[in-house]
Amino acid sequence: MLSSNTYVISYHALRRLIGILGIALPFLCWGINAFVNHYDFLNNPAFVNTAYSSSYTAGANLKSSISHFYYTAAGPLFTGVLITLAIFLFCYKGHARKESKDKVAWLTDGLLSKVAAVCALLIVILPTGSDKPIIDNIHIYVSSDAAGLMHLIFAALFFVIMSLFCIINFRRNGNNGFIKNAEGNIYLFCGIGILVLLGILLIDMVSGKDSGEGSFVFWMEAAMLFLFGLAWLVKGKSVVTEYVIDKL
Repeated sequence: MLSSNTYVISYHALRRLIGILGIALPFLCWGINAFVNHYDFLNNPAFVNTAYSSSYTAGANLKSSISHFYYTAAGPLFTGVLITLAIFLFCYKGHARKESKDKVAWLTDGLLSKVAAVCALLIVILPTGSDKPIIDNIHIYVSSDAAGLMHLIFAALFFVIMSLFCIINFRRNGNNGFIKNAEGNIYLFCGIGILVLLGILLIDMVSGKDSGEGSFVFWMEAAMLFLFGLAWLVKGKSVVTEYVIDKL
């Protein structure tokens, strides 16, 4: 039987892995796509059976959003990381519900993590759509407008859940209140930051200013994933974040 100390260490490791995957996802997708495009691997007979494959036309290395990497050479990485993240979240139980005066005591770690895991899987199952042809599409299809809209909804819901983790669940002190130290402030900053960035993206989408040509959405999503990952790394007691907290 595992000792309680071993159990705690393993749980912290799970939190750190969730945080690392979140922060690394956008840059891994960008890097892998750029690497494959630079060396033209998908047109190289050493890697691809060109007799049975269509010629691959490389597009921009950096996409307008992280979700658009689904259609690129980095697509398997994109789906793999999200599925792995979903599995980790399914396995994450956190603290059980306790009888208290907390009005949202039902908002347990287990509930939020499982809903977030479902959202992550649906983000993969329902890829983002596109209002123009994708020249470097490694698939034979592009998602419909309806599927693309559902993708956006589940992506937004995922980030809302992560903000709730930061603002409420990670800050609970077990005594019907919130921790008010440097660690608690980091969680609050991350949670509010995610909501603010998500709100900016929503306004940008409704206003129709984003034409899909630039990388504004990508960087906003990367910033939200950084805040998401930072909160999980702090909760996982990573060496770096423990050092930062100690200095605050």
